[in-house]
Amino acid sequence: MSEKKLIQIVGKGCNKCEKQYELAKKAVEEAGKTEIYEVEHFTDISKFADLDVFMTPALRIDGKNVIEGRILGIDKIKKLL
Repeated sequence: MSEKKLIQIVGKGCNKCEKQYELAKKAVEEAGKTEIYEVEHFTDISKFADLDVFMTPALRIDGKNVIEGRILGIDKIKKLL
């Protein structure tokens, strides 16, 4: 089996970032794509600029920034998968 694609929630660990992380995990589960995607919460503030993230929470899928500075709902995340 090939390596899973990575969904990263980039943030400092605030309530919004935690909520986005939970929504992303739920979206992957509801879409039935747990074998394809791994969801992680990336909190290393010193590396945010390396990821081109300047506003949190940020959602990255497979190395690309999808959205910054706001929370996406489950249905919108599922469409991105």
